This record gives sequence, C-alpha cells and structure tokens, in this order.
Amino acid sequence: MVTTRKRDVREEDVNIIKEKVPDSRSVSGSEKIIRKETDMKNNFKILITTLAFFVLAFMSFRMNAKAEGEPIKIYTADDLLTVQENIYADYILMNDIDMAGIDWTPVDYFGNFDGNNHAILNLNVKTVSKEIRTTYDGNYKTYDTCFAGLFGVLENGSVRNLTLKGLNVKVNKEEPCFIGSIAGFAEGSTIENCSIEGTLRLDVSAKMFGVGGIVGYGGNGSILSTNADVTLICIDHDKENRDEQFMGGGYSAGYLDVDKCFIKIDGYDSDHGYVHDGGLVGMYILYPFGNNYAGYINNTRVEGMITFFEDNTDRRAYCKDFIGEVMNWTYEYVGNSSDFTRNEIKDYSKDLLPHYCEDNDFTKETVESTCDEFGYTLYKCNTCDYSYKADYTLKNHNITEWTDEIEATTESEGLAKGVCSTCGSEVYKIVPVKEPEVIEEPEIVIEEPEYPSKDDAEPTTVEMDTDNTFLGVVLIVGLIICVGLVAAIIVVLIKGRKRR
Repeated sequence: MVTTRKRDVREEDVNIIKEKVPDSRSVSGSEKIIRKETDMKNNFKILITTLAFFVLAFMSFRMNAKAEGEPIKIYTADDLLTVQENIYADYILMNDIDMAGIDWTPVDYFGNFDGNNHAILNLNVKTVSKEIRTTYDGNYKTYDTCFAGLFGVLENGSVRNLTLKGLNVKVNKEEPCFIGSIAGFAEGSTIENCSIEGTLRLDVSAKMFGVGGIVGYGGNGSILSTNADVTLICIDHDKENRDEQFMGGGYSAGYLDVDKCFIKIDGYDSDHGYVHDGGLVGMYILYPFGNNYAGYINNTRVEGMITFFEDNTDRRAYCKDFIGEVMNWTYEYVGNSSDFTRNEIKDYSKDLLPHYCEDNDFTKETVESTCDEFGYTLYKCNTCDYSYKADYTLKNHNITEWTDEIEATTESEGLAKGVCSTCGSEVYKIVPVKEPEVIEEPEIVIEEPEYPSKDDAEPTTVEMDTDNTFLGVVLIVGLIICVGLVAAIIVVLIKGRKRR
C-alpha cells in the first residue's frame, strides 16, 4: 500500500509569500489612483520625448538639405560683400555684378562658388586677407605668408563658371605674399570653366613672394578649362637682400593640375634675388614637404612674354614657356603648345613696367555694351603704343517687362525678374522700398450751436432707451446664472473629496 505524504506548509512561509506578492485586492483606492496618475505621467513623458526627437531630427534633416542643395543667391554688389559673413556657405551668382568704386577685401573661403556663367566687373583689390599659410621655396625653407585675390585663401572648395573682367589687384607688402586673380592660395580646391582679364601688381620687400594669373601659390587641386589674359607685375624693392621670387600665367608656385586651359601673359619682373618665372608655372614643387603625387599639365596653350631682370651675381634666371623651374618630375605632360618669348633685361636701373610714359596722356575710346558683350573704355597712350581696357560696363539687355519675384514693401526692398527679348537671358533688379501712403485728413468744420431763447424753450421729457434697458437686464441675469453654476461645481468637488 502506497501512502502519500502531505507537505507541511508553515504559517511563516505563507506570510512571506504574501509579502512578496501583494494582493491587488488589498491595495486601497487612493493607491490605485496614484499608480494610474504615475503611469499616465510616465507615458506622457515618453510621448513628449519621442515627439521632440522626431521634430529635432526632421529640422536637422531640413537644415542639412538646405545647406547642401540650396546655395545662397547673389544678385547685387551688396550681396557679394556679405560672402565674408559666411565663408563656409555655397553661393551662386544670379546677375552680372559691377564692383566699380568698391575696394574689395579678399575673403578666406571654404565653400563652393558658382558664377553661373555670370561676370564680376571692375574688381579692385588693394589689401590681403586675414589667413596666414606656410609656403616653401625651392630649398623647402618655410615662410609665413599672406595672400590676396578675389579670395585670399581658397581651401577645400571650388570656383566654377565665373568671369572676371577689368580685374585690378595692386598690393604693397613688406611680408611674404602671393597674389592671384581667383585666389592668392589654393589648397584641395578646383577652379573650372573660368575666364580672367585684368592686371595684378605686387610691390614687395620680403624674402618670399609671387604673382600668379589665376592662383598665387597652389597646393594640390586643379585648374580646368580656364582662360586667363593677364598683365603681371612684380617689383622687388629690397636691393640689399636676396629673395625667392615666382611668377606664372597660371600660378606662380605649387603643383596644381592643369587641363584644357589658355594662358596669355604679359609679365614684368624686377628682382634682386632669384627669379622663377614661367608662362604657366614659375616653380613646380610639391606641397607640403614630403608629399608624393603624380600630377598632370595637359592640353594647354601658353602665349605671350615675360620681361625680367635678375640683379644677382649668383644668377639662376629661370624663365621658360611652361615651367620656370621643376622640383618634381612626376607629372604627365601631353598636348601642350606655346608661343612664348623670354625677354631678359640686363639694365637694373629702373623697374620694369608695361610702359614708362609719365604724363599719362591717353586717348579714351568708349566701346558700348551690347546684349552679348560687355562695354569698356580703351585707353591708348599718345606717346607709345601701350593700350589697355578698363571701366567695363554691364551688358545692355532688352527688357520690356518685369515681374515681381519678391514684392517690395514699406520696410524692405523687392526683387524683379526680366527676360531679354533678344537673347533670352534672365536679368534681376532690386525694387526700391515703397514709400508709405499719405492719407489726407478731412477738414473738420465746427459749427456753433444755436441756443433757443427762454421764451422759445419747451419743457423736455426724458425717454428711456428700451433697447439698452433690455440688454442690461439680460447681462445681469446671465451673470447670476454663471455665479450659480460656479458655486454648484465647487460643492460637487468638495463632496467628492469627502467621499474619498
């Protein structure tokens, strides 16, 4: 016979189990309410946090999309001046812009600038930008250097589809300095489909300096499908100390890649140190020191002449059609051609310039702008054969109708767009702020009342305005009803608390 032994359950064990697992029936009503309120608060916090996360994520996405996909539009000279306020943004030109009468301060720029096949006319540069970079001479000696151009430093950025007409860069420095039309210094950047016409002059007393038709000093990067018709002037004013000087129709020193470019150079170099001049590059040198790179200079045409002197007993006098001095031979060289003159002068008594006529006796010939071409003034010296173009004017489009892009108000300017009926080009203009309308106040005529005499006076009777009386009664009754409702609600709430 098999017997089953029952397990003895002690009262203490039961009490312990009850403590660990509380009976929901033993929980008071108030505790249930508190738990529900706590759960609701926690759920509400989770909901708010989730919504905030999604809102912030969406805003971040929209901001990034705008920064990457929507460059800032430039319509006027004032718009162009604001580039210095956001040097990391992308920009796009919407108009040809005339900068005549404005001294441009070079911007150190780290974004993408799209000229949109428009031009900047009469850019005038007399100073350098803020950034300082280290440059190397042929012995890899370092120099803390300043820069000037449209941009002082162009780093990890690009400039595309831009024309510069009537450019005038004229800088005087006692520190190491490089100047160029697009940039004084370019690193990790691309210059593509640009056109430059103008004069760049550097007067300097330093150990290291240079002038470039497109870029002053170039690290890695590229110049593609770009034309430059430039007059370059470099004058060394320190006759006692030897320097390292560079000049190039494309860039003066560095190792930017070049493809499908056309360079026309008229160069003048007066130096009392070591000359490194080239129709394209003054000195081809890798940057920074120790860098290994196989570059290219292809499909490029160089025309013109560099007139120079090297006032130095330890003469080097590098001056060639493409590269003055080569410091690194690991580059491709295909499809290039030149028509270049090396013009060395042995007379060191005067600085070399395009012309020496001191009376400035010029004949001015004005060429009017058309729908397709910019206008300009042609200056011809009456003593020698020297001539140059300056004072460019905007194209003369035929606009018959303007439409508002942004309507002007009494507080802000507007923007209007026109389409040339001849060439189809879009042109924008600023619409001035509207003048506030002047409202003429009506003339107020005050008539003197006529008072009746005592004999004509009649007894007056006071009549009650029945409509106003009825409205007052309705308001008083409504107020009494509202007070009664509020009192009833308070009583109900007090009784509810007493029951709990």
